[in-house]
Amino acid sequence: MPEIGGYRLFTLLAICLAGVGCLFHVIGLSVVYWIVSDPFVSGVGVGLWKVCILGVCESYPSNIPDYLRATEAFVIIGLLAGLGGLVLSVISLLQKRKTFHMMAGVACFVAAGCILLAIIIFGAETTLTPRTQFGWGFILCIVSTFLFVPAGVLNLLETKNTS
Repeated sequence: MPEIGGYRLFTLLAICLAGVGCLFHVIGLSVVYWIVSDPFVSGVGVGLWKVCILGVCESYPSNIPDYLRATEAFVIIGLLAGLGGLVLSVISLLQKRKTFHMMAGVACFVAAGCILLAIIIFGAETTLTPRTQFGWGFILCIVSTFLFVPAGVLNLLETKNTS
């Protein structure tokens, strides 16, 4: 197995992928650009936590639709699992134990699954009008899913090479 500075390449790659996945996911879930309406003209942005119109942002009222609550829940669970996968990947780099690689891989897959579920729920329940489209925050969360999957695969591949 190739190594860089005494550390296994797959583990280093898994840490990089999980780290970038966490970064993209945190940015994506926190912005108000999940749905945008002519962003250069109208200045309307919709996020998971608030809506902004012409620079004036307001939080959602307490009676938001269930699909939005489910989306919020799954993106948070995905974030926690992704952070767990990142931390466990770093621990597995230092400890070189099969158990940590296995847990890191599973955590990365759980993160990807929860984020993907949130994306599917939000996308299926959202009705776009002719002047609206999914924004870059939504897309960043999709991209984070595709970073957590290979991070999980690389961690699980490392279980074959550790004790």
